[in-house]
Amino acid sequence: MGSNDVPPPHVPSHVVPICNLLLQIGGGLWTLCYLLFVRESFRSRSYGMPLFALALNFSWEMVYAFYVAESPLEKSVFTLWLIIDCGMVYGMIKYAKHEWAHSPIIARNIGMIFAAMTVVAILGHWTFAKWWIENDMGKREGKFYNGAVGPDTTELGFWSAALCQVYLSAASLCQLVTRQHSGGVSWPIWGARTLGSVIGFYFVYGWNWYFWREAHEYVMSPFAMFLWVSSVVCDCAYPYALWRIKKTEKVLPDGRKVHARDTGSQNEKQL
Repeated sequence: MGSNDVPPPHVPSHVVPICNLLLQIGGGLWTLCYLLFVRESFRSRSYGMPLFALALNFSWEMVYAFYVAESPLEKSVFTLWLIIDCGMVYGMIKYAKHEWAHSPIIARNIGMIFAAMTVVAILGHWTFAKWWIENDMGKREGKFYNGAVGPDTTELGFWSAALCQVYLSAASLCQLVTRQHSGGVSWPIWGARTLGSVIGFYFVYGWNWYFWREAHEYVMSPFAMFLWVSSVVCDCAYPYALWRIKKTEKVLPDGRKVHARDTGSQNEKQL
């Protein structure tokens, strides 16, 4: 979002090109992150992105690919993410039985649960985007949509992406601490996810806010700061938790990872 902006004369000419470049770099890192999620899912027979976070991201990409995004590049990126997400969804459905062994009902019905979550998330993203676009929310000079000054989809993207981001960051940390093993995740995944957010989200909106303040004041509003600061805090705490947990986990012969205290029970099940 924002690639069609035409800033007023007082805004430096570098703002839109640099933001587009940062978006492409951040998008590339997130693409790498998704691919690593899929690879690690099959390597460790688990899934890395938390259940509702995956539904939230999958639905966000679907709504923006087929409804919100205008430029061919934006549409192609969202579509690419959707395709890669299918690999994550497959891994989640295939290996959820290991992570939800303590709750057989969820383990048996994980596909239906994910589908229900996705439907709800699609409705949420779509109704918010539809309300925003139809009511020309954020309409201001330099913000174009469908070839005319209209709703600011850059701001729309900020609020919807910030919601997905803060939930993913917090849920990923909670999932890691709850599981007490690193199945489905890795250092490269954390690195690509964090750098992708820093470059493709924080830097982009920070750059816009600094050089084109009147159109991006929302970036430093109290609620916006609550969302992105919370996400940053969780992402910064994650590597410490991952480091501690990796010291106490064991890798089973089939590649799965478990806490050391669970090794005995897992071996009994295999026998």
